[in-house]
Amino acid sequence: MTPEPTRRHVWVDCSGGYRCPGLVMAWRRAADGWEAQVAVVRGKTVVVQWAPAAALHLVTDDGLDR
Repeated sequence: MTPEPTRRHVWVDCSGGYRCPGLVMAWRRAADGWEAQVAVVRGKTVVVQWAPAAALHLVTDDGLDR
């Protein structure tokens, strides 16, 4: 049995109610729960930041396997 690959591509809650595409690079435990270090695409810029786990949403179908 082959294990399902870990999904690391996510949508990240950004300002203005938008979701930006991101890539989880690391995890850490913070005082109020887990945080992920994510590389987030904002326009033509990539920003690396820590985001709370609650702000992340798994990409369920990126359409790349079609």
